Amino acid sequence: MNERQRQFDDEPDLMVSRNFSDDLGSLFAPDRPVPPDIDRAVAQAARRHFARPQRRLWWPRWAVPATAAAAIAIACLWWAQPEKKASVTESPYALQAAVATDIDGNGRVDILDAFVLAKYIETRKPMDATWDFNGDGLIDRRDVDTVAFAAVRLDKGV
Repeated sequence: MNERQRQFDDEPDLMVSRNFSDDLGSLFAPDRPVPPDIDRAVAQAARRHFARPQRRLWWPRWAVPATAAAAIAIACLWWAQPEKKASVTESPYALQAAVATDIDGNGRVDILDAFVLAKYIETRKPMDATWDFNGDGLIDRRDVDTVAFAAVRLDKGV
């Protein structure tokens, strides 16, 4: 026997008096009597309602496990893909970066070439037509970006 059960052992029987019971009944009694036919109709409707087997929806029970299974399947497929090695063709500047030339004449394509090209564009000095690295017919900021990409590229064919 635990502590909570013991505390109610010593109390007297909790019976209410007849007057108290009548007062409570009159307090919650309907204002006017309910006709017997309405009372029967309500009771029959309640019996019909509770006699029907409850239709249980199947999807709430399976929605969470199905979603979890789908997430696990997607994650497995994602991780199971073979790892691709970054290649030159994955970049928007890929082909242009491969053919970027040395603009400042120091023997290699580096970030200084991008800087020189940007200065030529900014000062509107005459430029060599071969400096159109992205092939759009204009020598502009996109060509500078192409040279910069070629300069900072990790795989430089070495």
